[in-house]
Amino acid sequence: MGNPFRQPYREAGSGKSRFYTIISFGLFIFLFLYLFKPFGLATLKPLWQLLATLGFGAITAFVLLVFKFLIEPLVVVENWTLGKSLIWDVIIASSIGAANYFFICTIFKLDFAFKYFLYSVWTAILVGSIPVTIVHIMVYNKMYRNALKEADIPQEKLFWEEEVRITAGNDKNNDLRFNPRSIIYLCSNDNYVTIVTFKDNTINKVTIRGTLKSAEYELRRNKGFIRCHKCYIVNLDFIDKIAGHSQNMKIKLFHTDEVIPVSRSKVSMLSERFS
Repeated sequence: MGNPFRQPYREAGSGKSRFYTIISFGLFIFLFLYLFKPFGLATLKPLWQLLATLGFGAITAFVLLVFKFLIEPLVVVENWTLGKSLIWDVIIASSIGAANYFFICTIFKLDFAFKYFLYSVWTAILVGSIPVTIVHIMVYNKMYRNALKEADIPQEKLFWEEEVRITAGNDKNNDLRFNPRSIIYLCSNDNYVTIVTFKDNTINKVTIRGTLKSAEYELRRNKGFIRCHKCYIVNLDFIDKIAGHSQNMKIKLFHTDEVIPVSRSKVSMLSERFS
């Protein structure tokens, strides 16, 4: 077994789910500090205890929103690993601790003291390690379940039809037939679907009127296709490499310069298969 800190690691999930996770983090920090009152919080008056712990929770959520939605997309690279993710979490926790210290200085009108600044940063790292560990365990469990699910159908045993008729829901396209193994990808543009194939070392494109949803249904028996994006269906056999991170993942295909975007809901599955 290799070094776990060098294993590929990408957080999956939509922006909405990540937002709710961040709010949950802030709520956890508030409840933890308010209920257990560590680090001298018990010496404060009840009202100040409530205000201080609410402030810590709100600042935690705000800093996480800034890092996860504004900074992280610029930092997370293609070869992101668990080790890098843990270091990044320490940086975020340190920033939360710094922000919380300046919050305390403001509401209690305290002078800046470097010793207490470092103490605040260290406290944020310790407290934040609890929910961060839970999230990492949940992500790894999800990646593991997806890997087991994929292992049920080995790639060499995927079913392929000899020929498939693609009408995209439009009966006027009744005569269009393809060998599904030759299809690189399909993409939609408004009410049109483009089918890109590779045969005899030649790229061919056919555009028909119809919907990608209907074309996906017509390809359903061929297990080598995946709807990786609302506008794209790709043939797994033609995937050259996958680049980017959970918020901006792209697929590079063989025989074409087209770069295919990946929806966040498909990131985990593709990351496991092609890492």
